[in-house]
Amino acid sequence: MASEVGIRNLVKKAKTGGDPEAFGQLYDEYVDQMFRYIYYKVGNFAEAQDLTGQTFLKAFENIKSYELRDVAFSSWLYRIAHNLVVDFFRKESKREKVPIEEQPPTPSTRGNPVETVMADMESERLYSAMQKLTNNQREVLVLKFIDNLSNGQVAEIMGISVGAVKSTQKRGLLSLNRILGNSNGPGYA
Repeated sequence: MASEVGIRNLVKKAKTGGDPEAFGQLYDEYVDQMFRYIYYKVGNFAEAQDLTGQTFLKAFENIKSYELRDVAFSSWLYRIAHNLVVDFFRKESKREKVPIEEQPPTPSTRGNPVETVMADMESERLYSAMQKLTNNQREVLVLKFIDNLSNGQVAEIMGISVGAVKSTQKRGLLSLNRILGNSNGPGYA
């Protein structure tokens, strides 16, 4: 991960000269993070890829309006992604759905097929459980534990206080623990 100073320099280059290489480096720095965030929101691999691309396209088109002193660049990207996800669900609620296979099976790069199936099942179980949380709880948990952001960064992205992040995290973990049926406690720090 690049330093905050490195990110700021890349943003300045992308803003002032429209430097596509600098923006490409920003893309490389944040694409996985944005994809994970969006995927845990929409639950569909292809849609998450598309929305991730749209996030960076919007960022590229609007980079000149980004103010370096207002919010961190990553927070700005999360807000763009969040708005696109909201629009996606708004459009989805109006569209008739026809169930189709999500993705064709792909060969595993993880080795042991039994471990691959078990990991996929556990991932699906967690995703299903997370869908039962409130939107705020789900968003806090994804930002904190999937994207490894600090409470301050989560607060900035969501527009809430650090205390609200901590409270939402605690309630979300307790709910997730109850949904998953764990008896060992919520496991948060």
